[in-house]
Amino acid sequence: MYVLVLIIVSLVMAWVLQTLFRSKEIPGGYWNRLVGAIVGALLGDLILGDWGWMLAGYNVFAGIIAAFLIGWLYIYILNKQFSESKSSDKSA
Repeated sequence: MYVLVLIIVSLVMAWVLQTLFRSKEIPGGYWNRLVGAIVGALLGDLILGDWGWMLAGYNVFAGIIAAFLIGWLYIYILNKQFSESKSSDKSA
């Protein structure tokens, strides 16, 4: 049940990241955003501990917060690398 809640939180947060940062072009699109959200949701639960709304042993609030922050950081880093590689291809 823990994994199911983790996956649901990750899917929802990946969709939120997709809609909020639609202008950020990254390779892989939604799937790369989903990877960032999964990592964030897992780390959020493991690092931030047991407070707030717990569902099947999973800290939902911590998962949402960390999935958004780490997912945003993941998008930012991938977008920066992708745009740098794109500009270096044009100059060559």
